[in-house]
Amino acid sequence: MAKEIINIQDLSSYLKISIPEIRKLIRESDIPYFRIRSAIRFDLKKINEWVENLEKKEQEKVLYY
Repeated sequence: MAKEIINIQDLSSYLKISIPEIRKLIRESDIPYFRIRSAIRFDLKKINEWVENLEKKEQEKVLYY
């Protein structure tokens, strides 16, 4: 099965957040990404897993309040 690789513009549209916010997540190593030379790319499967983990963490916070 082929990986679905997207660029930062596509990720911005997919997640509905700004490109500067994505760049901040990259600088802080909070989002999974990789580089092909100087181009930043994202594996959509890993992004979806990352989002699911964020959702789980938020749900856990709600349970403990």
